[in-house]
Amino acid sequence: MGIGHVIVLRLPASRLAAVNLALENTAWGPYKTEFFPSYDYREIFQAAQKKARESK
Repeated sequence: MGIGHVIVLRLPASRLAAVNLALENTAWGPYKTEFFPSYDYREIFQAAQKKARESK
């Protein structure tokens, strides 16, 4: 059984490796860390939705 925390950070993709390394080496000590990068597609979705509405 495990108990975990979800931490959401917004940062450029180019900084992901540095943040991952910093957390693994300093913040958590013996605990396991896992990173699951995702992308915020909200702006892309809204632009596509607006384009679809305008083409009607």
